[in-house]
Amino acid sequence: MGNPSNEVQQHPLAVMLTCKDAKRQVAFYRDKLGFTLKESWPDENNPMWANMVLDQQSIMVGAACPPEQVDKMCHDASPAELAYYKGLSERFQKHPAGVGISVYVMVPDIDAYHAKLTKGGLKDLRAPKTQFYGLRDVPVTDPEGYNLVFYTPIAMSSCQSCGMPLTDAVPGQMYCQYCVDEKGKLKPYETVLEGTTVGYFMHMQKLPREKAVVAAKEHLKKMPAWAGRG
Repeated sequence: MGNPSNEVQQHPLAVMLTCKDAKRQVAFYRDKLGFTLKESWPDENNPMWANMVLDQQSIMVGAACPPEQVDKMCHDASPAELAYYKGLSERFQKHPAGVGISVYVMVPDIDAYHAKLTKGGLKDLRAPKTQFYGLRDVPVTDPEGYNLVFYTPIAMSSCQSCGMPLTDAVPGQMYCQYCVDEKGKLKPYETVLEGTTVGYFMHMQKLPREKAVVAAKEHLKKMPAWAGRG
């Protein structure tokens, strides 16, 4: 390893990605995405394994081992372990890397990071997008096909359940105090519907209950938290 030490470093994120070309992966993460190469084995020029870090978040890459070479690489493994590792190797050979998986990596300022990636020559990047769940993000696909989502938590301007303004929202907060319970969990739709019906459409808009219920349902249909409800 490049940094032999008895001290174990803890990272908010630590994932391991198996790859066909570890050297290419290291170059992409270091030169295009701005990760720092912390450790590599057997060396930096021809890595079979490497650990790269961005803002204390660790992404490791490891070269894939063909099934027929598992015995040689894991010479001290038990029969059960060999069977397990051979199974992993065989599945990797048959399927595209990372299908159905997105790795989220936080950055201090997603817009500044996007500008840095674009200036560094990374092509086909979409512009940063603000998501209703309190993140502003940019997806990136690495050379092996793994999907990374770089993001920054942001303060939302309105509740994603009822639409009420969030004047004192913290980054990542999605809902107002009226739409969550004492543990911060979103209340059931029926509870939010009743609160919207009575608190807003009946009390503030002066609608009779029958019309207030219809108006509240139409209003909540437009809210991200209740998208898809009839």
